[in-house]
Amino acid sequence: MAYQQKDYYISAKDNEYYQVLNIVKHRLQEAKQKGNYGVWGETLEKLLLELEENQGENLTPWHYNMIIMILLDFVPENIKED
Repeated sequence: MAYQQKDYYISAKDNEYYQVLNIVKHRLQEAKQKGNYGVWGETLEKLLLELEENQGENLTPWHYNMIIMILLDFVPENIKED
């Protein structure tokens, strides 16, 4: 059986948890509007559902990787390439 670490969390202090939820919701809405829902939309739905169910607790590295990917979408390309 594969071991999966689940002791990561997002604090509600200073609204970090709610800010992450809002960003994921925004990206999901954007995917629906632009018509590129597909696998990306399903992944965003899964992430959002699990964040809401767990209230930001018991997160896995997958959750954090997805959140980082979403946040990197907001960073201009020239900054990511430097």
